[in-house]
Amino acid sequence: MDYDECRAKISIIDIAEDLGYTRISGRQATNLTYVLGTPKNPEDEIVIFPKKNTYFSRKGSFDDKGELTKFVLKRLHMFSYCTQQGYRGVNEVLSRYMTGERIVTGNVQSRTKDHTQNYIKEFNLNYWNPRPIKKDNPYLTVQRKLSPQTVEDFANRLFIYQVGKNNHIGFPFRKPSQMEILNFEMRNYFAETNTNYKAFATGGDKAQSCWMANFVPFDKVTDIYLFESAIDAMSFYEINHYTKETTCAFISTGGYVTKSQIENISRIFPSDKVKWNCCYDNDASGNGFDITTAYYLKGEECKAFARTNTGDTYKTIYLSFPDGNTQTFKEDAFSSGEYLKQHSIDNVNIIKPSRYKDWNELLVYYKRFDLNLGPGMKFIPAIEKTISQLNLRGYEQLANSISSSTKELVDSLLEQANYCISAPLAESGAYTLMVDCNIFMGLDTMVPVPSNLYVIEKCTQKKISAHAINEFLKKEYINIFRDMSSSDFKNFLEKDILTYTKGAVEKNFEKVILTFGWSLKPSILKKKSFDLEHGI
Repeated sequence: MDYDECRAKISIIDIAEDLGYTRISGRQATNLTYVLGTPKNPEDEIVIFPKKNTYFSRKGSFDDKGELTKFVLKRLHMFSYCTQQGYRGVNEVLSRYMTGERIVTGNVQSRTKDHTQNYIKEFNLNYWNPRPIKKDNPYLTVQRKLSPQTVEDFANRLFIYQVGKNNHIGFPFRKPSQMEILNFEMRNYFAETNTNYKAFATGGDKAQSCWMANFVPFDKVTDIYLFESAIDAMSFYEINHYTKETTCAFISTGGYVTKSQIENISRIFPSDKVKWNCCYDNDASGNGFDITTAYYLKGEECKAFARTNTGDTYKTIYLSFPDGNTQTFKEDAFSSGEYLKQHSIDNVNIIKPSRYKDWNELLVYYKRFDLNLGPGMKFIPAIEKTISQLNLRGYEQLANSISSSTKELVDSLLEQANYCISAPLAESGAYTLMVDCNIFMGLDTMVPVPSNLYVIEKCTQKKISAHAINEFLKKEYINIFRDMSSSDFKNFLEKDILTYTKGAVEKNFEKVILTFGWSLKPSILKKKSFDLEHGI
């Protein structure tokens, strides 16, 4: 990449404003001062020299100064789409600006600013003209699958508006305990361009304010739940059957967490009186926010960000501390809950959505099966766990059958009845081994129990009983779904030998053909003969 060309075409001012920096210097100023957050207590304060396209930071490290590439390099963690480190990351960011790409189309949500914001430099509530929202708003009910009742619960308390000329969904950001709106977390979808819109209002405060929905006075709140977005908070509210009578407060920090936000929240909800729950996304960044929230709540500093390094499949989580210590962890091997436990920090409770990245994704999944989040929802985690375990052992067709029958299965479990399902366990060129299994609900786990086995001869479609095999394995205390795999049974269909291995123990059983079908018997392994005179 030609950095000289980038410096000539891209202004530090444009990038700073896209990152949320706000100009505080007067119109006649030659050197421009920008702050990130509020002027009184900014997260960062920079001075930009437009003629030279250079800058320096008043709050950053000593070397946080220079030209365009240095500005981007020092702020790579603020570009959510950046997947690289160092100057590779700088190239990735600047290439977007060189091509004019500012709003990402398709399923990727953009963090860039709304084109309607081009003419305003300071937050102006009148410009956004907040208006009441209807409970059947199509973006919230169709795109995000929130129920009209949930939308109405929040809209009636003025926790949601329609804002701007494009009718964005606007979640008002306020400083905790104050009514003045300082920003909007905005969402929308434009079908004509298949564009998901995600932004904050230019000039608005993000560092000290947050979106907060409480249905009782502050002194009556017993629990607070922290999220990365307001839509995740509303999804969590619906998934867990909350109503307007709840004594919980639901809070969005808006995509990342600042120390000022946590300090302001803790002033009205001290952790010794109110239970704090971190419900951030189930990903690398969300785990990092769990850690920073816990440290901020202690009054200590901790910065967290995540990035995919070159050649890695998973992201790396970076935790940095004021003493210069930086800790790194691989996303797939890191648990924020375990980290806090190891460091004896217990001021927050960690809650993650099962299986999915965020709470709205989980809500959309539930709505796919028309469960309507009734009492049957409690069975879903157990069903998902069973499906995952079956897939790990290669029983993919059985797992798919359970997945596609989720609604019927839940209805049956609600009636405390067992549910029967049939599916292939394994296949060879000549045979398909089928299982009939009954599904029961234990205390907190779902248990598939094989009731019958049979074989279908592919050539003739003849059905051969293998019930005796199922009974034989029961007597041997061998659980088909826990102790065996699909490949074990495929090998049996091809070679007439079923091998069971557990630890250092290996057992072999061979097929027996009886008048009523197939069965098993212990296999006697033939010992190799050898000549004592000539050796083995």
